[in-house]
Amino acid sequence: MEILIAIAAKIVEYTVAPIGQWLCYSFHYSSNIGSMKKQVEKLRLARDTKQHSIDAAIRNGEAIEGLVNNWLKEVDEITELAMKVVEGEEEAKTRRSNAAACLDLKLRHQLSYKAKKIAQAIDEVLENCNFVKVSYRPAPQGMVTTRSTDYVDSNSRKSTVTRLMEALRDDNIHVIGVWGMAGVGKSTLVREVANQAMEKKLFEEVAIGNVTQSADLRRIQGEIADMLDLNFDVETVNGRANCLLQRLRRTKHEKKILVILDDMWTYLDLKAIGIPTEECKVLLTSRDREVFSGMDTQKNFELEVLDEEEAWSLFEKKAGNCVKDPNLGSTAIEVAKECAGLPLALVTVSKALKNKKLYEWKNALKLLRKPAPGCLTTMQSKIYHPIELSYNHLENKEIRDVFLLCSQLGYSIRKRDLLKYCYGLGLFHGNNTMEDVRDRLDTILRILKDCCLLLDYSVEILCMHGLVRDVATLIASTDHNMFVLRNVSGLKEWPNADALKRCMAFSIRGGDIHELPNEMECPELRFFCLCGEDRPLQISDSFFGGMGKLKVLDLTKMELSSLPSSLCLLRNLQTLCLDQCVLRDITVIGELKNLAILSFLYSNISQLPREIGLLSRLRLLDLRNCSKLEVIPPNVLSSLVALEELYMGNSFVQWETEGLNNGRNNASLAELKHLSHLVTLEIQIPNANSLPKDLLFEKLERFVLYVGDEWDWSDRQEEASNTLKLKLNTNFQSEVGIKNLLKRTKTLYLDELKGVKSALNELDWDGFQQLKHLHIQNNLEIKYIMNSTMSVVAFPALEIFHLKNMTSLEGICHGQLPLRSFGNMRVLKVEHCDKLKYVFSSSTARGLSQLEKLEIRKCSIMGAIVMKEEGEIEGEHTSLFPQLRHLELEHLSKLKSFLSTQNSLVAHDGGEIISEGKPDFYMPILREQVVFPNLEKLVLSSMHLEDVQHKQRQATRSSCRLQNMQSMSRFQNLLDLTVQGPSNIKYLLSFSEARYMMQLKCLHILECEVMEEILVTEDQGVVEEIISELFSRLEFLSLKELPILKRFCEGSNIKFPSLKVLVIEHCPNLQTFISKPVTLGMTTTCKELKEMKAEGSPYTAMQPLFDKEVAFPSLERLLISNVDDLKIIWGNQFAVDSFYKLQGIIVIACENLVSVVPYNMLARFQSLEELIIRECGSLQQVFEVQGINVKETHDVKTIQLKELLLVRLPKMIHVWNKDAQEIFHFRNLKEVRAMECESLKSLFPASVATCLTQLEQLVIVNCDVLEEIVAGEEAEQPIARFVFPRLTVLHLAVLPRLKWFYPGVYTSEWPMLKDMLIASCPKVEILACELSSFQEIRIKKPLLLLDEVHKNLN
Repeated sequence: MEILIAIAAKIVEYTVAPIGQWLCYSFHYSSNIGSMKKQVEKLRLARDTKQHSIDAAIRNGEAIEGLVNNWLKEVDEITELAMKVVEGEEEAKTRRSNAAACLDLKLRHQLSYKAKKIAQAIDEVLENCNFVKVSYRPAPQGMVTTRSTDYVDSNSRKSTVTRLMEALRDDNIHVIGVWGMAGVGKSTLVREVANQAMEKKLFEEVAIGNVTQSADLRRIQGEIADMLDLNFDVETVNGRANCLLQRLRRTKHEKKILVILDDMWTYLDLKAIGIPTEECKVLLTSRDREVFSGMDTQKNFELEVLDEEEAWSLFEKKAGNCVKDPNLGSTAIEVAKECAGLPLALVTVSKALKNKKLYEWKNALKLLRKPAPGCLTTMQSKIYHPIELSYNHLENKEIRDVFLLCSQLGYSIRKRDLLKYCYGLGLFHGNNTMEDVRDRLDTILRILKDCCLLLDYSVEILCMHGLVRDVATLIASTDHNMFVLRNVSGLKEWPNADALKRCMAFSIRGGDIHELPNEMECPELRFFCLCGEDRPLQISDSFFGGMGKLKVLDLTKMELSSLPSSLCLLRNLQTLCLDQCVLRDITVIGELKNLAILSFLYSNISQLPREIGLLSRLRLLDLRNCSKLEVIPPNVLSSLVALEELYMGNSFVQWETEGLNNGRNNASLAELKHLSHLVTLEIQIPNANSLPKDLLFEKLERFVLYVGDEWDWSDRQEEASNTLKLKLNTNFQSEVGIKNLLKRTKTLYLDELKGVKSALNELDWDGFQQLKHLHIQNNLEIKYIMNSTMSVVAFPALEIFHLKNMTSLEGICHGQLPLRSFGNMRVLKVEHCDKLKYVFSSSTARGLSQLEKLEIRKCSIMGAIVMKEEGEIEGEHTSLFPQLRHLELEHLSKLKSFLSTQNSLVAHDGGEIISEGKPDFYMPILREQVVFPNLEKLVLSSMHLEDVQHKQRQATRSSCRLQNMQSMSRFQNLLDLTVQGPSNIKYLLSFSEARYMMQLKCLHILECEVMEEILVTEDQGVVEEIISELFSRLEFLSLKELPILKRFCEGSNIKFPSLKVLVIEHCPNLQTFISKPVTLGMTTTCKELKEMKAEGSPYTAMQPLFDKEVAFPSLERLLISNVDDLKIIWGNQFAVDSFYKLQGIIVIACENLVSVVPYNMLARFQSLEELIIRECGSLQQVFEVQGINVKETHDVKTIQLKELLLVRLPKMIHVWNKDAQEIFHFRNLKEVRAMECESLKSLFPASVATCLTQLEQLVIVNCDVLEEIVAGEEAEQPIARFVFPRLTVLHLAVLPRLKWFYPGVYTSEWPMLKDMLIASCPKVEILACELSSFQEIRIKKPLLLLDEVHKNLN
């Protein structure tokens, strides 16, 4: 009974209680719905309130906190649920009206339940809406991460970006500089670098501060702080610096930060800004490299202007499609060129002219070429203003004056001209000597180059960027009354009279100047330069009368029969340059008593007038390259007592002997003793006996002296200074004056040096401390260059050392030299030193850490390059010459190793070097112990590498190759390898060795008489893994003069992925480039294999040079010459991507060749532009069209061929063996020549001839059986029409059977024909008048119609 009661209780619990709850929700339906609606209204008000704050934050550029966004999302979701309940309530009302009581009760329960739960959820959401803040200010990274559309993704910029990224990754580099001229794109570039650095996670934050000229520290701090989301709570610069310092230091171990300071104009103290260079990376940009000298930059990068291709790419991108308009294109290109690669100009101009009319482009071009002062357009102002700022920022007047003076000169600005002008104008106050002016000028030029206002062209020549010159010219003319005319035509472009009266400098550079005004009224003129055009120009006697203040006069490239008499009125004239002139009577120059500088550089003058001796204040006389100067009267030079600089190179050489005036007719070198101020001298003395013994040269600071008849002045390097080239007839020890110069000499050439018996240190016991270049030749006495008696470091500055024909030289160094001797040497050349057994001892070699280039040639007994010294461990790995990049070893018949020991080499009576003990024919030239980690170029020429007879008796295949290439990791950076003339090596390398030459770009193999293959496997019968890609970076391969070469190697499916040029010349036995290896049976012996190799295989009878076993996906040029056994070049199958890039094919003297362009190759030659075939005696046709299935060919392919040259092909009957009209078009042909093709019957099929719309030249000569130029059709055809709209040259000569152009009925047009030669063509009627019906002409047809061509013929 109790059990039943318990069961009943549970039944009530599980049934009645839920029913009660269910009825409760139904009974409280109205209250629950009403409560929910009230809560929803509260929620709406709360959301609106928050939304107001959110909207305000967004307007302020702030980001919304994540919690707030989540809260809004939750509010929207709850509100949506509440709206569904309200909709349900409306539905419930509808059901009540329909008396659906049962359904109504259920729905009311559900809605009431949901309403109560929603109200509870709203209570919770409202409790969570009390946020401290709804937004935050994000770090302003947008200006970094947004790429500039002006950035040029060019090769030059990529290279700079790559190097910058490497510097940013280097933990040892903290401060980096980028410099370049205004507008070159420094700011754009560093922002691109910042983008890439952020993308590659090098930095978490980037901050940029724009410095500008003002260099406002407070503003810079603010810009950096904004990007780092740092708020300053202090006002002073020092206080803000401390805050910034703490911010950057605080994140050292948390975040990496890059700080960019853009557009710096002067030194800035980074600590004063608040930048700790040790805790972050700093990237600086400036237009002045000098700024970085005080900023402790560890790496600086120069950003140069874009090259022409890159510039056009940027210009085209910004200008849009309008530049593709053919009517506009050429003008657009010229406009782009005027921007001279400057990105600012390219972007500004292209945007300004985008979608403009042609006349607007032409006007812009004129303005860019000749900007008008005071009338600059907005476009010009935007370009010129940044450059003008650079000029205004120059620190003093002297620098600005030199800059403006440069604007008056030509495109090449020579330092020697500037020196003459600056001295004459007196630009540098307080500098009285030429040397002082030179030093000051060099300093200023360095400043201008650092500011990118001048550019280096060469050591002695500078140039200006075109736009910088435009700005300088505008400033000079507008603010300083300095005018320059370039390429003028007559006097109409000269300044007006008022401008000339104000003018202070006037320069005329080239143009059509036939005459000058009778006089010029220029009372303020200081500088006048007229550069003519090598034509006669008459200057009136009164021309210089109105130029009383003139200080510098330069008349260049003019023919002057005499100088105007008004020249003597120029009392203030300091500098007179008559360079590159034809001069006759110049005696009036003697009246210019104040003249300081006189130059006749490169002028045609035979005699210096005696009146020159009256110029007692002359400081510089330049007679360089006056090659016709033969007379300088006695005592003229000695009278120039103030002379500081005398230049006579490649000029006067008729020096007479001692004495000032003993009946001489010419100058004597003894006169130089009277020039007590002389510090610079350039002079030639062919006869060493003319040199006075007491001419001491004690004061010379700069000199170039050639003594003896050995030297050619044209070999002189212009930048070389303090140069001595000596071939003395006397004992050197007696030449006191010359010996005085040795301690100051930087470049020294010695020939037949007499009086030095043992070592060169007898000339200078101080060790030639300043010498940089030493060349010694033709000496019979010197045994050593230096010996152990030297107690000082010898040749510490020497960079280039050349020894030639030193017949007694036994060693460069005898004994132990002090450390660091020769330590700076970069280049060493040794030639014809027949007693030299080795070049260096190992201790000396280890000190040559800077050696980059080593060339050893024709040293007949040299057995090693480096000789190990006693006590060194044999066999240990040796690292020599770590910087060596170029090594050439030529004609060293006894060389057995690069590194050897003294005991391993002994000399026979005859001087022959042999190896002691058992003969070792594997001793390498470059032993494994020697490492050349940076070697890039290696040349081995005409060296006996192995003993042939021993090899034939004992050697396996591996001994027949160049063993000195073992352990090829030593040559991992080798780019260029040349092997020439070893007469006894059959193979060059093994595949395993070739695998290590991954950087090789050029391979030259020539004149190897017994070479059979280039690459081999290690041993016969041993299977070696053959790599599928050979020399992956090889771009150039040349095989020449290899008389028994059979193949490059054995292999299968081998690819040369980067090869662009392949040259095969004089390899008569070459049959195939890569031959497939012969599969050996288990019992095949080496003897049998050799026999198989010797006999060859039956399938080689017509084996192609190239087939599927080799691939050339990048090949562009192919030259095959004198390969006698070659019958066919191409096989039937190829790698998929092979030969598609081939642009040029040249085939010469392949006597058995029967095919050049077979039908299966035409489709591959889509890039072929040049085809030259000469002297192939068996060739019958060039293009084999027959064999192609026309039905399988869907699209007609256009061949890109532009040039076709066919010469001496005696068996060629047709160029095309079938009409190709349905398959290929040759419409790009521009030049076709056929010469000495004795069997040729016709040149073109009709379908080819009708499409030659690009043809410009057609030449056919000496083709004996040629009857027609265009072959006739077999079937009757309608009237053919041949149009040659671009043909300008037609030559037909020695064609005895030529009857007509085309045998069928045709019309032709030759509208551009200008040059027509038809000779020795007896059967053809050359010209005829236009005929009404060609069908009537059957027997003798005219070649051309007269009315169609005569207007253009010459």
